[in-house]
Amino acid sequence: MIPKGRLIIIGGDNADEHERESPQYQSFSQISRLLSDKKDDRFEIITASESMESIQKYFCEILSKEGYNNFDFIHVHKNHHTEDYTSRILEAKIVFFADYEQKTYNILENSAILKLLNKKYLTEEDFTIVGINSGAMCISGHILNGSGTDTGLGFINNCIIDTQFDHKTRFKELVKAILSHQECLGLGITGRIALIIEKGYKASCIGNGSIIVVNAKNVKNKRFREGDSLFAKYLKGHILTEGCMLNLFSGELIKDNEFNYNLNFINRNTIQ
Repeated sequence: MIPKGRLIIIGGDNADEHERESPQYQSFSQISRLLSDKKDDRFEIITASESMESIQKYFCEILSKEGYNNFDFIHVHKNHHTEDYTSRILEAKIVFFADYEQKTYNILENSAILKLLNKKYLTEEDFTIVGINSGAMCISGHILNGSGTDTGLGFINNCIIDTQFDHKTRFKELVKAILSHQECLGLGITGRIALIIEKGYKASCIGNGSIIVVNAKNVKNKRFREGDSLFAKYLKGHILTEGCMLNLFSGELIKDNEFNYNLNFINRNTIQ
């Protein structure tokens, strides 16, 4: 089934109170304007973080600055019944995953909330799931864990996402994960950029950063062991910047469509 909703993946943006005027912070402010053109749409922010106060301060500041005033926080933890929040999820148009990727999955696995989110994502044209910072990494079916991958929430299963990406230290880890899951693309997403995914495969870039795409679909010869260098033949990749569009199934750039993002959801989903 082709999803009718959107996914938005936002790269690492861990600005503190001394960094609010930085280009990275201002870029997220720009991206937040693409969430909805209706300022009273319901937002829910899901987090498993123990630093709830800082999470609330961060989102309140950004969303209020952009004029969004109808939002609240869902703090999930092991001793809480997530089913208590289903009525709020039913009303939501935008749902954020804010932090702590594997911990979030462990709590939401097989929950009523996760089933409802999947249903809304598949069937509602004006519904959006947003992953920000490390929370974006749990959106996929596979999560990087430092030594391989764990199971994610599975809203999308054709890519592995790294929003803490640094080509000096994280590239090898992302490549190893992709070589173990060659059906997926690796997406190394830096700060200051977001990826908007529609129909489950059409990904559009917006922002001032870059995205490294790793494609191992054609790799036949590969070799890697713990502590050894990687060897992979026919490994492909792209560097994406604002305006680029990527087919997440094939790993190829979409060249025949000019980037012109539209918040008219019905019109947007009829465009091929």
